[in-house]
Amino acid sequence: MAKKIWTPVIAGVSALALVGGVGVASALDKDDVTMVVDGVAKTIAVRENTVAKVLELEGIEPGPHDVVLPALETTVVDGLEISIAYARPLDVTIDGEQREVWTTAKNVGDALKMLRLDAADSKLSASRSAAIGREGLSVDILTARDLTVTVAGVAQPVRLAGTVADALAEVGVTPDADDKVTPSPETALEDGMSVVFVRVDVKPSTKKVAVAFEKTTTESSKMLKGEKEVTTKGVVGENLETYTNVYEDGVLKSSALVSTEVVKAPVNQVTTVGTKVPPPPAPEPEAAPAERSESASSGGSGLDLRRSSMWDTIARCESTNRWNINTGNGYYGGLQFNLQTWRSVGGTDFAAYPHQATREEQITVANRLYDQRGLQPWGCKP
Repeated sequence: MAKKIWTPVIAGVSALALVGGVGVASALDKDDVTMVVDGVAKTIAVRENTVAKVLELEGIEPGPHDVVLPALETTVVDGLEISIAYARPLDVTIDGEQREVWTTAKNVGDALKMLRLDAADSKLSASRSAAIGREGLSVDILTARDLTVTVAGVAQPVRLAGTVADALAEVGVTPDADDKVTPSPETALEDGMSVVFVRVDVKPSTKKVAVAFEKTTTESSKMLKGEKEVTTKGVVGENLETYTNVYEDGVLKSSALVSTEVVKAPVNQVTTVGTKVPPPPAPEPEAAPAERSESASSGGSGLDLRRSSMWDTIARCESTNRWNINTGNGYYGGLQFNLQTWRSVGGTDFAAYPHQATREEQITVANRLYDQRGLQPWGCKP
C-alpha cells in the first residue's frame, strides 16, 4: 500500500524537477549584441528581445534627432549590431542668413559635406577639422563671389569669399591708414563688386624762397630839399618752406605749406631825402651881351658848346628837350642835374638852379662834368 502511494509522488517530483530545469535553462539564454555608440563599439550579452529594450538596459534614451539602427522595434538576435549616432545642433550662418540644423557628424567638415555646403573656396569661421560636441557649434560661412579688384588702374578678376580686405590680400595688397579703398575693407564681398585700391603716399619736401625787402624813406635836415640818397641798400632775404605732398598712385594730388623757417632775413632799403631849404641865389651880375654860337667851342661869356648835338640827344631822353623843367624830384633842367652836382662843377656861374640856366649854359656845365666823369652820371646815353 505504501509503495503504491510513493511511486506517483516520486514520479511527480521527478517530472516537476525536469520541467523546472528546462525553464531555468531557457531563462538563462543570452544573445551577444555589439553596441556602437557615437562610433565607440562594445559587445554585451542581453536577454532583451528588442532594440528599444537593449537601449533602455544601457541607459540610453535616444533624442528626436538621434539616429538608431536598426529600428527600435527590431527583434534582437545573437550577433546583432546596434548603432546610435547622437545628433548635434549646428548653428549655421550663410552669407548673413542664419539657420539651425541637426547633424550626426562629429566635425565641421563632415557636417558641411552632409549639408552640401563644403565648397572649397568658401570661408569658414571655424576649422573644417573642428570637433562638434554634443552641445553643438556655431559656424559662419561666406560663399565665394566673382568680382574685380583694381590696383594702380589695372583691373583683375578675383573669385573669393570674405571681405574687401580679403580680396586685397588675395592680390598682394595690404592697405595702410593713408590708402583709399572703395568700398571699405570690412565690406562683405558680393558678385559683380568692383573693389578699387589707390595707394596714397604722403611725403615732405622743402624749397628755398626769396623774400623781397621793403623800401622806406627817412628825412634829413642836413641834405638840401630835393636831394635824396639810398643810405641803406636793400638785401633780399631767404626762407626755407616745408610742404606736405600727397601722391595717389604716384601722381601728385596736393601740396600744403606746413612750416616756414627764416634762413636770412631781408634788409629793408632806406632812402634819405633832404629837408633843408637852400639859400636864395645871389643876384646875377649884369654882363655885357655876348653873341653865342653852338658851333664854337667857347664864347665870350665862357660858354663851351662842344658836343652840342650829343647833349641835345641826351636831353631828348632825360627831359624831352625841356631845358627849363623842374618836376620837384630833385633833378633840374634839360640834362637833369641834381643841385649838388650842378654846384660841384660851377653851375652857379650861370644860375642857382640848373633849370634857370639857358640851354647853352647847361651844355657848358655838362661839358665840365663830362671832362671829369664822362657819361657816367647820365642814365641816358647818346
